[in-house]
Amino acid sequence: MPTPHEQLHAAIQNETRMFQEYYEWLEKAMPPNFFEEVSQENIMLITHNLMGFPLQEYFSTIHLKRAAIVVCLDSPDADLRILKNYSFYGIKNYEAFVSNIPLPFPGITANLRIATIYFTEAIETVEKPYPLESKEKLRVLVKERNPQLTDKEFDKLIAGINTRFLRSLSLDRMILALDLFFRAQARDNCQYEIRYDEDWQENNTPSMQIVLAWRNAPKHHFLYRLARTIHRHGLVMKRVNATYINPYSKDSILIMALGLHGIGDKAVWEIADLPDFVRELVSVKYFASFDCIDNSLVSKGFISGNMGNLLRAMVPFINQALVHVDANLYTMENIEEALCRHPELTAELCEAFKCKFDPDFLDYTQYLKLKEKLLDDVNKLDTGQEENDQRRKNVLRQGLNFIDHILKTNSYRLNFTAFSFRLDPAYLNHIPFDRSKKFPELPYAIFYIKGMHFFGFHIRFKDLARGGLRTVYLQHSEHVVQERNYIFTECYNLAWTQHMKNKDIPEGGAKGIIFLKPFDRLESESLILEKELEASKVDPVEINKKIELFHREQKAEYLYQTQRSFIESLITIVNCDPDGKIRAKRIVDYWKRPEYIYLGPDEYMHDSMIQWIADFSNKYNYQPGSSFISGKPNVGINHKEYGVTSHGINVYMEAVLKYLGIDPCKDVFTVKMSGGPDGDVAGNQICNLQRYYPNTAKLLALTDISGTIKDPQGLDLNILVELFKQGQSIKYYPPQKLSAGGFLLDKEAKRSPAPFVQQTLCWRMESGTLIEDWLSGNDMNYLFRHNAHQTIADIFIPGGGRPRTLNETNVTDFLDSTGKPTSRAIIEGANLYLTPPARRILEKHGVLIIKDSSANKTGVICSSFEVLSGLTLGDSLFLANKSKLVEEILERLKQCAANEADLLLTTHQQTGEYLTDISDRISTRINYFTYQLLDYLDNLPLPENPNDPLIQCFLNYCLPILRDRYSTELLHKITDHHKKAIISCHIAARLVYKKGLAWTPTITDILPILLAHKEI
Repeated sequence: MPTPHEQLHAAIQNETRMFQEYYEWLEKAMPPNFFEEVSQENIMLITHNLMGFPLQEYFSTIHLKRAAIVVCLDSPDADLRILKNYSFYGIKNYEAFVSNIPLPFPGITANLRIATIYFTEAIETVEKPYPLESKEKLRVLVKERNPQLTDKEFDKLIAGINTRFLRSLSLDRMILALDLFFRAQARDNCQYEIRYDEDWQENNTPSMQIVLAWRNAPKHHFLYRLARTIHRHGLVMKRVNATYINPYSKDSILIMALGLHGIGDKAVWEIADLPDFVRELVSVKYFASFDCIDNSLVSKGFISGNMGNLLRAMVPFINQALVHVDANLYTMENIEEALCRHPELTAELCEAFKCKFDPDFLDYTQYLKLKEKLLDDVNKLDTGQEENDQRRKNVLRQGLNFIDHILKTNSYRLNFTAFSFRLDPAYLNHIPFDRSKKFPELPYAIFYIKGMHFFGFHIRFKDLARGGLRTVYLQHSEHVVQERNYIFTECYNLAWTQHMKNKDIPEGGAKGIIFLKPFDRLESESLILEKELEASKVDPVEINKKIELFHREQKAEYLYQTQRSFIESLITIVNCDPDGKIRAKRIVDYWKRPEYIYLGPDEYMHDSMIQWIADFSNKYNYQPGSSFISGKPNVGINHKEYGVTSHGINVYMEAVLKYLGIDPCKDVFTVKMSGGPDGDVAGNQICNLQRYYPNTAKLLALTDISGTIKDPQGLDLNILVELFKQGQSIKYYPPQKLSAGGFLLDKEAKRSPAPFVQQTLCWRMESGTLIEDWLSGNDMNYLFRHNAHQTIADIFIPGGGRPRTLNETNVTDFLDSTGKPTSRAIIEGANLYLTPPARRILEKHGVLIIKDSSANKTGVICSSFEVLSGLTLGDSLFLANKSKLVEEILERLKQCAANEADLLLTTHQQTGEYLTDISDRISTRINYFTYQLLDYLDNLPLPENPNDPLIQCFLNYCLPILRDRYSTELLHKITDHHKKAIISCHIAARLVYKKGLAWTPTITDILPILLAHKEI
């Protein structure tokens, strides 16, 4: 029996023999570039792994520091099997080498695939420096193409690119990569260039080379998702090199170079539908990959990846329609399941969409045939499970309803960040509920947009319309489903409210809402950052700081990227020539008319984004130009800076107080508000209280997102005004300034005295002593929700808060223990703060309510005059005359609010009607007269004589400075359609405010008489 030493010697000899055999096999079988790219040490590791390859089931992973080598059998899905294990790694280099001959194992006919993977690092390790000579050549060429680039900026840029990437690209491809990088700095969509190598066999290169640059691309599963798309189109990745410039910052840009080839060693153009492939590849960042649609439909070949993305866009739309039928039955998940349950029907749905909108396969006749067949097939659907069948039928019918009422879409554009659809609102008539009860008036137009982590709507009730664009950006995931289900309803109601409040201006009502949900991606990217920082031995305290900064920056970037995507996608399908022809390519348009939309700022719309939207409209020559959005910080009238909405709210407040027998300039009165000193409406109204009623106004209670406060003697208005100027919330109010019995709840001040216990700080002033009262979660939430509603005050001004804050289920919170309302009047500064049933309940209790469509209308009136001024003057003249424009607009706002306040209160005194009903009647009557006139004028050419009564009526509406100094510009730059809308609304509003609601002639019959009055 051999001794242990002899056994060791034999084992070493056997090991040496086997090592030599496999090493020699590698030399014979692997391509030459394998030995150029893979180090000698790593080749030895690979050889050792081959020795035990069968024992590892022919799949072996070699883990290295910030790298890995995977050895496996070659197959079409090999890249997927390799990359799926690295979801929580950023990958900067991936290269696969395939042997020329099969492995020397019994029964194995497959070739060997060796993949090297290098991971991104928080602190990059420089393995081999980029040659100085190459760097200088690159500098010269880059600066030739970008003369504004300084040497310092170039050096910083090159220092931010990992050297493996720099060495992997030829000089001309590196130039191309940097060109794409510069383009990506100002664009969200993927910037890419594709080159094909027809001599790939001779050159032994991939037949397709893609270089791309992508702003804020994620690391989580990203290359794996690309690989899945590539594999689905019959292609394989031969080589991938990537670098993240400014990673984990809001300016992060991924540069990637891919070498692709067809499966079976064929050229890509022999295997793939290249336009379809590229369209899916450059949208992979924006849509889900691992879901029911992928597993049941895309992966199994029933539909293409692009059609899978279309279905993902359909799901929220169908949810928003059917949620009114049964919110629990038609969840997002159930809708997705219904689309996947019968693949053959869903494939028919997708084919119908293709026939209607694919410019390369356009066949409307075939679409109509497919539509009828699909409806018939859906009607026949019967699995014996009646309830499930009915749910799935409704979902499929709504999918077809969606397609049938789309008038234009960007879906077949080659590069976009979100789907956008313009719909005929008549689709609402084909949802299985009584539309007249849910949405009594059909809008003029509905836009639906679905992108990365968001979906949104824009609804308008008139061709010429305007309204704000708000973003619903929830900070707590538990609120998502509740808010998400009713985004369309909120948008519709706000647009209708806007329509009612726009009675004084030529534009009808509109609203845009974006619902943003970014939580999942933020968490996964944070985990990758944390792993990279730990691997780089960064101090744990510093890691926490970096992750907090990353969270802060990324939340802001998600917001801005979402808003940019919404705007880009919207403008793409409305930007047209004067004859209505869409300028963007590959859009089939069934509407074929110009659409000019006007936006305003709303929740989460910051000054920088307002300016970006205006600049974007100008850049792409959209007809409204920078007037596309109002409230611009420079060439516009910023609502918060000038307090335009609160300007009107204050007029209503003073009028109501006087109606109640309180002269606010002489008599002490009490106020409570929602919204903080850092907000637009609440903050400016606080300033109004301090400016106009410093000795009589007592603001007792205030609630904003940071907390809630109460002072029985009245908060210090001077302190609150200072907080407004500094942009600080109520939590920054100095608690030592509270009177006895006052308190300040700071929602952001937390402590955990025991595991799973969290308390919130509430400062209380008791007997002249300030004490800390740490509240439980229940007590904190109760105080936060009830303080503003329960505090007794003369008047309540909701200046902030989500729609439906006070509704029929909690309206009793606004009553005291005896059932008496806690305020005598409400000026509804925040849109839809009260639901209609809640308003009616309080009005029956004697509360005077100035509803939102009246109370905050001066904001939109200001925006309308800003748009008119901008269209007339252009940017430079607008700036030159801005101070005078603001002065005249503020005076006009005061008059518009006073006109309606007087009519509201006079009518209420005479008839006893509820103020909310009177408000609706005023809007309805003005709009009725307006549309009578507009219908009449639409059939007539406007006279060219500036002294004609119609033209004089138009000029009389305009601001004095425009009328007196720029009448020529008004007459030539404002379109006739816009002029007619101004004439109509001006006559209608003046008549209703002057004559009252009882005056009801057919207005077009007496138009000549009306025009003879100089007042009109």
